Amino acid sequence: MSSTRPPTSITLLLILLLTILLPQPSSATSELLPAHSQRVIDVRILTRPSSLSAITVTTRPEERNVFKSEESVLVERSWEPQGNIFFSSSYSGSLNTWALNITGASSNNSVTQKTLCFDPKASQIDKDENFVTVVAFSNLDTDQNINVEANWNTNFVITENSSITATVTPSSPQVFQFHPSVNYNTETDESYLLTIETEYNNDKCMYVAINEPGCPWHDDIRTVRNSKLWSRMLEIGYFPISAAQFPNSFTVALVALTNSSECFSKGAKHSQEEDVKVVKIKIEKTLSSYSIPVAASMVIIALSSIIFFIAWGGCWYTQLHNNEKRIQNRKRSDKGFRDSCERQKSHGSTNGHTCSQETEATALNGQDNHAFVDLMTVAKTKITPENTSRRNLCQMVEEKHDDPGKAKYAINRLLRDELTLQDMSVVIKDDTWHRRQRSKAYLYLVPLLSLFYLVPSGQMVYAEQQRAKATGNLEQCFLNYGCSRPWWVFDDFNHIISNSGYIIYGLVFIILVRLKSKFLPEENRTESDHLGKIGLPQQHSLFYTMGVCMIMQGVFSAIFHVCPSNISLQFDTTMMYIMMILVFIKIYQFRHPDISTNAYQSMYWFVVILGMEALSLYIFSGLWKGIFYSIFCILYLFAILHVAIDCYYYGAIKSSFLQNLPIFIKHSTSNIFYCLYPKRFVLSIIFVITNFGLMFFTVSRSFEDGAKSLSTPILVIFAINVGIFLSYYMFRKVVEIFQNPDGEGTRLRWSMRFFSFIFFLLAVALGMVAMVFYTRRHQSRNSTPPESRNKNELCHVWDFFDNHDMWHFFSATALFLAFIFLLTIDDDLLLTDRDKIVVF
Repeated sequence: MSSTRPPTSITLLLILLLTILLPQPSSATSELLPAHSQRVIDVRILTRPSSLSAITVTTRPEERNVFKSEESVLVERSWEPQGNIFFSSSYSGSLNTWALNITGASSNNSVTQKTLCFDPKASQIDKDENFVTVVAFSNLDTDQNINVEANWNTNFVITENSSITATVTPSSPQVFQFHPSVNYNTETDESYLLTIETEYNNDKCMYVAINEPGCPWHDDIRTVRNSKLWSRMLEIGYFPISAAQFPNSFTVALVALTNSSECFSKGAKHSQEEDVKVVKIKIEKTLSSYSIPVAASMVIIALSSIIFFIAWGGCWYTQLHNNEKRIQNRKRSDKGFRDSCERQKSHGSTNGHTCSQETEATALNGQDNHAFVDLMTVAKTKITPENTSRRNLCQMVEEKHDDPGKAKYAINRLLRDELTLQDMSVVIKDDTWHRRQRSKAYLYLVPLLSLFYLVPSGQMVYAEQQRAKATGNLEQCFLNYGCSRPWWVFDDFNHIISNSGYIIYGLVFIILVRLKSKFLPEENRTESDHLGKIGLPQQHSLFYTMGVCMIMQGVFSAIFHVCPSNISLQFDTTMMYIMMILVFIKIYQFRHPDISTNAYQSMYWFVVILGMEALSLYIFSGLWKGIFYSIFCILYLFAILHVAIDCYYYGAIKSSFLQNLPIFIKHSTSNIFYCLYPKRFVLSIIFVITNFGLMFFTVSRSFEDGAKSLSTPILVIFAINVGIFLSYYMFRKVVEIFQNPDGEGTRLRWSMRFFSFIFFLLAVALGMVAMVFYTRRHQSRNSTPPESRNKNELCHVWDFFDNHDMWHFFSATALFLAFIFLLTIDDDLLLTDRDKIVVF
């Protein structure tokens, strides 16, 4: 048997010499790359620690010191090369390329890191392979030493609910792959939320790209927008990911921009540019079932509508029985009132819910001919110190009009020392079309126009969403991606379903108006109350239209939230405009039924408003802004003066605008220190000054950089004007309540007033809460997409709703209560004679 001898000292020496002399791959390789040349570099890699690791190649130039003579003195200086070194490496069947840019900077500060792409579905890497080959090509004019190092990246894989910190620079993008659990993509509508928070350098902008596993990775600034999903971010980024879209897994690439200025709005201040950005990455599974938050919100809305409905119904039922008793008592004691009620009842039963011109004329002939006998003229009016100025004004109007026509009604109103509702209810008795154009025409026009508007708006927004999905662009729609819950074809289902409050409340309000119309006393029924002598003409068609608008507001808001942007915002605000216009008109109509706004004129003016809003989105240059806002100011100024003059002169200007306007201007300039109607003059002055301020605000903000949409300014203009007029009306209403004796049924009338004002106070309170949520928005359409994404936040109510959803819920409830308040504000006057109801 032979035994194995240990190696001799000579053998060991030979092995050592061979190890030193023969070149072998190393984990960090330094190479001298000649100018404009190419080298193949083999870089040693250690044993792969796990199958979830990827290779990261780090390349950096080495500082090269040379000696240069300056006045015969040798001075050591650092040499700064100018140019790029390009690298390529084939790994796992995929070609990876990157560049080392060292132009204009110290070579010691130029470092690139490249994670080599591989296909996880491909066969595993040969275990015997212990090096990676890199090809380097230099376009430098000088030789350059470079250092190439390869390491296994064990942080390449992200698991659910775990966090990874990464450092990103423009030259060193980072790529990570999500390692799903065994239950991944087993649920319907399963989704995940990728959260990226900046820990250092909030002002550095970078792309976030999400793709399916496999090569090539889109981790280069030139190809990142070819990703399946992509967006830019600054401070924080939330990215909802559907498991159905990535059935196996997905990769996340982070690519920093060299220049971040494109991610900021013009004029926005940000810190000095730095290359390094440190972020923390986390992936969490989001709520998979929405049944609980959706059902809970629907139940709360339904319960609140039922509660408010019962509160109104109880008050109305009690007041109704009290009114019936008072009417019966008055019929027994007042023969004229009893006969008037019988004629009105006969007209209503003959006509049903429609009335012909001939039947109304017959009814009027038997009703003391109020429409004709009681009209005042200049000839029949005695001159007194109080009416001299008004009489002279009416005389000029009469002389200007050969055919009195509508001017006779305006003259009648101007000659009255104190106008009552009876004086404002003359034309609606005489002219059927005049009445319908100011009430029922709204109910015909608005729903019809809404349906025509619905089809193209829905089509356009849906096409915009599909275009964003096809390109993977997560910047096209301004969403709160931290609380964007996908379902079916909707990426933001929670912001769509939260609009159901408008639809439910709108339906309930229509039912409520219908019940009130049905159970009104016969003397106040909507089909014949224009012929009556008591209470305000109800004209409920405007209330029905307001209910329809509330429903359509929910529908159009849902359409807007399919893909929110400044373009689609017009669909969301359209119904808001109409509702505020209708509220203003209805408040004015309460005491001015003869001179309230014609529905057709209102709609034409509304089209002008929509056109101005749309054009404002496409005007950028200073010259065109000057032209556009000059036209805007002219139209706005005309509207201000028209409304102010029309209200002050009790609609006299409507009889003939071109003929009467010079008369009113002449009368005003010749009576500067005399005021016909002091209270209305104060209201007109407040209205004019406020709107001039709003006009100045709108124009001044428009000349900031970029296009400025008129959507928000128009909403503010409408809201403030409605608020001013409603405040004025309520103030005069309170004064009326305390000045006039209530007589019979005082306690119940005060109860109805109390509940009416409770509805108003609740509406104001909830409206203020809604505005708090609205101002704390989680996105901004007027900012760049990365700036808007900075405002994104997670859901804070049932992991499903955010602040904007709360705005939807609270504003819908506030709107519903405000409509009930308007419906009941003058119910205490149902049995009051119209000649005792003051106009204000």
